[in-house]
Amino acid sequence: MRWEEWRFSAKRAIQDPFVRWTTVGTVVLYVGISVLYLVRVLPDAWRSGVTVLHFNVYLGIDDVRSWPWAFTVPGFALGMLLLDVLLALGFHRQDTHASRTIVAIGALSMAIWATATVFLILVNA
Repeated sequence: MRWEEWRFSAKRAIQDPFVRWTTVGTVVLYVGISVLYLVRVLPDAWRSGVTVLHFNVYLGIDDVRSWPWAFTVPGFALGMLLLDVLLALGFHRQDTHASRTIVAIGALSMAIWATATVFLILVNA
């Protein structure tokens, strides 16, 4: 797909209310949780030198890394968000249902990521 074709498809996708508002809501959720995570976790991680990146209910904390790894949590979600939005906007002209499905799955995965990130904030605080 060439750049002009993608831009035309993206302009048509933005005119679709479902795609537009779901994408806006997903971006707002990402920005809000990422800022909350960085504000709450980064100072403590920098001060102590370590941060908890993973835990589960059976074993507890099972992944402790040095403080720069704290940026991977919002960084990974940003990569997934960009991939979802770029694919959804690009596919809209050829297949509207696929575009809407990609946007909906992106929003659901971002909600799951936000829930997990809130629990990481609680563990790290």
